[in-house]
Amino acid sequence: MLEHRKNYESQLEAQLAQWKADIDVIKAKASRAEVAAKVHYDQSIDHLQRLHEDAGHRLSSLKEASEEAWESLKLGTEKAWTRFSSEFHRSSEKP
Repeated sequence: MLEHRKNYESQLEAQLAQWKADIDVIKAKASRAEVAAKVHYDQSIDHLQRLHEDAGHRLSSLKEASEEAWESLKLGTEKAWTRFSSEFHRSSEKP
């Protein structure tokens, strides 16, 4: 169980780092965008950064959790991951 937990947490850490890099790509696009698109990018970036912070906090809580609490925290973490992923894809599809 402990090995599964550590592997799972490592995967989440890697995904969180990838999302940070993806947000940085959107920031670079925003810096080159026209004014109307820049407003959209800025709003999307702010929203994604808040979701990214929430996911990071949930990962920290998950890593610090006791064995008894880990499974229930895992469900909340997975919901945060799903929410970020869907919001990221929705945001990245728009100009």
